Amino acid sequence: MASTLWNNNASKQLSAAYDKLSREQPKDARAISLDKAREYNAHRSAIFTADPYNGTEDFKKTPEYKDYEKQLDEPMGIMGIVKIPKIGVKLPIYHGSSQDVLAYGAGHLYGTDLPVGGKNRHAVITAHTGLPHATMFDDLIYLKKGDFFYFDVQGKTLRYRVFRISVVDPNDIRLIQREKGRDLATLLTCTPYGVNTQRLLVTGYRVLPDPVKPPDDHLQWPLWMTLFVIALVGCAVILTTMIVATISSRKNKRNIRGRHLPNASNTERLLARYLSSLRQFSHKPKTSSV
Repeated sequence: MASTLWNNNASKQLSAAYDKLSREQPKDARAISLDKAREYNAHRSAIFTADPYNGTEDFKKTPEYKDYEKQLDEPMGIMGIVKIPKIGVKLPIYHGSSQDVLAYGAGHLYGTDLPVGGKNRHAVITAHTGLPHATMFDDLIYLKKGDFFYFDVQGKTLRYRVFRISVVDPNDIRLIQREKGRDLATLLTCTPYGVNTQRLLVTGYRVLPDPVKPPDDHLQWPLWMTLFVIALVGCAVILTTMIVATISSRKNKRNIRGRHLPNASNTERLLARYLSSLRQFSHKPKTSSV
């Protein structure tokens, strides 16, 4: 549990550092980076048709992927930040969805649009569920239609409202394609928890105007951890009550014994005197009668 909290906090600190550095960059540099990303989306030819969790990475050797890695790579080599206030998520977004990437944060699904918005665009961000050392997208199952999630990219915040939640087979990519005229984003993770045979897709549409101020976030505290702490506190209360009751019971017993000991001592003394007098009487010499 301690390692989970530490890693969750580390992800938040890294995300905050990226956000600070990106906003400190000259506006012209940020605008150029965003324009290049939009141009990349307009001309992208890569169509990703495989499950991001199947381990396939042959495409990383292609010139197209090398070009992809150059997009939104400053500062810190991080593409952006994904925030989900309802479940306390704040994760850095890295390029691609390899296991190395997903061990430390969220990944952008190569072959989908970069998360910079626009009509006829659909960005897909993925993260693990069930890692022993970090929460990531564990609580994505608690999002409902109407909830919001956000992307912070190059000092710009994009807001999306959830309108569709789907569970699909790993290689079913129909719901992560572009939809005519729409500005969409999907959060993707494995499901059910610990089984991971299917994929959970939480899709939102862009809500304008963009927020002037990024949403507040808090330390990620997953539901299972909350229940564990409640159970731990309950056990501690029960144990403390039992200890106090035991100590109190022992004190009461001592007090009861203390009240009866003086009486018992007097009885013993009286009995001793009585026995002594009997012995003295039995040893007294008899006198003859006349």
